[in-house]
Amino acid sequence: MLEDGGAVERDQVWQRPVPTIGDRSSAADRAHDPAGWAFASAARMALRDIVGARRDVRRFRPDPVPADVLQELLAAAHAAPSVGHSQPWRFIVVTDSETQATAALLADRERLAQAAAMDDRAGQQLLDLQLEGIREAPIGIVVCCDRRASAGGVLGRATFPDSDLWSCACAIQNLWLTGRAHGLGVGWVTLFQPADLAELLGLPDGVVTLGWLCVGYPDERQPSPGLERAGWSQRLALGEVVMAQRWPVDGGPAAPPSRLRAPDAAAVVATRDAADVLLTPLGSLGVLDRALDRVVARMGAGVTNATLVLAAGDHPVADLGVTAFDRSVTAEVLAAARAGRSIGVTAAHTAGLATKVFDAGCSVGNLVHCDAMT
Repeated sequence: MLEDGGAVERDQVWQRPVPTIGDRSSAADRAHDPAGWAFASAARMALRDIVGARRDVRRFRPDPVPADVLQELLAAAHAAPSVGHSQPWRFIVVTDSETQATAALLADRERLAQAAAMDDRAGQQLLDLQLEGIREAPIGIVVCCDRRASAGGVLGRATFPDSDLWSCACAIQNLWLTGRAHGLGVGWVTLFQPADLAELLGLPDGVVTLGWLCVGYPDERQPSPGLERAGWSQRLALGEVVMAQRWPVDGGPAAPPSRLRAPDAAAVVATRDAADVLLTPLGSLGVLDRALDRVVARMGAGVTNATLVLAAGDHPVADLGVTAFDRSVTAEVLAAARAGRSIGVTAAHTAGLATKVFDAGCSVGNLVHCDAMT
């Protein structure tokens, strides 16, 4: 019995994976052909096409995804790089309609909350867009990150504690590209409060979600990214996000735009204080004054390729005492704008905008005794 037990133990030892040391290429091989590790041109072109054709899909057909294809997607995700080879990803495959419906309600609630915090135009646009296909997609895959291991106990995480989350993002990209190669659509939905989604799925403490992936055959075939076609944003030119050697001393790339309803109050007041020393009487431009305060406070030097058009015109109604400012203010504003000293032009230059100034002339009537325009 002891001998048999020893044989079993030895068999178990030999069945453990043995690390492979080195590779099959020699130094001479690598020196002779440094690019010899490359795939064939056809494979590289196919990868380029797949990456370029990846889309965030929101509309799905009800057709089922074959089990072997789903398995291939998950295997591709599991082949992603991870910090310290920790493989922190966990995948929850959801096909239960009740769970999907509850998740969709959570996303709907969060979208309404986010729209309420945005400026009016962005908020309405957010409500008009279809941002998720949780109800329609036959499969939901929730990618989780198991963070229960101490960061110091994972090679490479002690200095970058969130690198486990980045690893899970790499897994999502692998799954996404593999799905696209199979003609599947994937939509990454993050319109959740993480705690709400974790509660829905019964996640233990220390395991967090990176959102919900809608997976299925798409009922849309977008020629370009959906948010780009909807006018929400545009892809930046590559030259705007690539820098050489270090971050430029002149500020470098602009910060990503914010669509929150209002800027920091202190920044607005500081802008108004600075504007008080300019020619224009404080508040004489009414709503425009407040808008310009916000332009400077929110955007600073981050606006590019934009133009402020200032069109000023005189109006006889000013003679009836409806404003505290004399009609001569219009001419003063125009003169100051052309000289680059008005609040509008100064704010535009501060925000990085070009300017065009137009004299709209004077209307004929005063709106009380006759029409403003003949």
